[in-house]
Amino acid sequence: MKSLILASALVVASTAAHAEGVGGIMSSLKPDASVEYAFNSKAWAGDVGMTASLGSFSLRPAMDWTYSSGNSIAISGSSVKATMPLGGSLSAYSKLSLTSKFKYSDVTVGVAFSF
Repeated sequence: MKSLILASALVVASTAAHAEGVGGIMSSLKPDASVEYAFNSKAWAGDVGMTASLGSFSLRPAMDWTYSSGNSIAISGSSVKATMPLGGSLSAYSKLSLTSKFKYSDVTVGVAFSF
């Protein structure tokens, strides 16, 4: 957990030092969230995150949550996703997933096409 916080602080500090314009990294922060419902399991799920643009890269830390009837909302994990454009509407990404106790869960890499 300490290394995750330290790494985040380093990214923010180095980006703020090299930021262009008056707003710096604070002007590139965009909050976002998603919500979905699974019919078979009768459960809600979603995430809440913040995307920061760092030049051509984007970085998005997020907290994942779940809710099923009769239970309270539970934090099911977290993730950090980095995206880099490859050209046109194609981009490459890497996503680090953590458990609800902030332990390593998985790393995913891929490409995305937007239209």
